[in-house]
Amino acid sequence: MKLYLPSACQLAFLSLCCVLITVRESDGTYVPGRCMCPQAQPGVRGKLKELTVHKNSSSCDKVTVIVVLKSNNRVVCLSPLSPMGKQLIHCWNRSHELGRDVTLCLKRRRRRGERGGQRQRQRSRTQSGKASSSIPR
Repeated sequence: MKLYLPSACQLAFLSLCCVLITVRESDGTYVPGRCMCPQAQPGVRGKLKELTVHKNSSSCDKVTVIVVLKSNNRVVCLSPLSPMGKQLIHCWNRSHELGRDVTLCLKRRRRRGERGGQRQRQRSRTQSGKASSSIPR
């Protein structure tokens, strides 16, 4: 059987496309056990110095949140499913979309109405309210 030049070029092009598709798909394949953080904490106390978020990749199937504490330069992995992890991931994504500095995510702001004094007042009201709330029958 004779191979003509146009058919040989088409066969070579088709083979090249198959190889490129295979390489592209294998790059996205998850390989277990290669995450940067095998164990993660739900949260940390203290001021944060640095924040790094790594998206899902071929080496790890979950989002990795890494923070550095300001007090002792300790590197801590946070759970991406914890409230603190979710908040930092959201802030990280938003700062990259808007082109802002990520260090703004490290400053913690108190929510309105959440102060220690108010909690103590609520506790004292509930304790005193139990004694005075009894209705004479």
